[in-house]
Amino acid sequence: MLQVSERLLRISREDVVAEPFPHVVTDALLPDDLFRRLKSDWPDAHDFERTAAETGGVGSRAGKATGFDIYRGDPAYEALIARSSAWAEFDGFINSPAFVATYLEVFGPDRETIGLKATIDPAHYRRDVIEPREVLKEHKSLGERVFEAARRWAGPRRHRGPVELFTRLDITRSVSGYAKPPHCDRGNRLCSLIVYFSDAEATGLEGGELLIFRAKAPQPVERSPRHPRPDEVEVVATLKPKENRGVFFPCCNTSYHGVTAITSQGVPRDFLYINISAVDAELW
Repeated sequence: MLQVSERLLRISREDVVAEPFPHVVTDALLPDDLFRRLKSDWPDAHDFERTAAETGGVGSRAGKATGFDIYRGDPAYEALIARSSAWAEFDGFINSPAFVATYLEVFGPDRETIGLKATIDPAHYRRDVIEPREVLKEHKSLGERVFEAARRWAGPRRHRGPVELFTRLDITRSVSGYAKPPHCDRGNRLCSLIVYFSDAEATGLEGGELLIFRAKAPQPVERSPRHPRPDEVEVVATLKPKENRGVFFPCCNTSYHGVTAITSQGVPRDFLYINISAVDAELW
């Protein structure tokens, strides 16, 4: 049986930057040997293109014209885990209670200040849950917009007992035109972890920087909009893709981030997008 490392991510509570929301940025997230083996076994262009053809780009975070992705549950993902010991090890950690325990170690003390309304317990992790592509709509539904407006005015309501949790693990290649406006991730996301497998300086990638924003007119966290207008926020940090750079943060209502448009042609931006998520609950 695969032995899951309890300390696979090289981060700790001491790495947390408090403003404008709790987050960690590190240029040495994974052990060097593991990162090299993951990089060596990174899916090739055929794997991405075949998955796009099989899925029709449904639920693609990278966009049908601006990139490709392979999700946990896709045949290409399962084939990768089967053939690569490095990816099997990484998958074993990310999809386990140990990853939840890492979140609690790093961000657990911030629970009240970030407005988390759920109890998080690694014992309530479920590996069997895989989020289907069909639920990942590009735009919020009317019901989601109404729910968010009601939440902002009513304030958070605590859940009774721990929520059930699962993990998303997306292997993504974004290309020219890819961009993301200021936003927070979906309301059932507990945290996001971005891991870069491209080096912008080495490859000549233009654009594709991760932006961290803060609100120009801060509100109480429980009333902050999760999708602010661009004129409501300002950039406080710009992070270029760099191999083994990791960015880790709770998906609270003020975790505003985005990506500048990729303008270079033929230079991929390879990264992992990982979430711990609630099975059936809004967390913020």
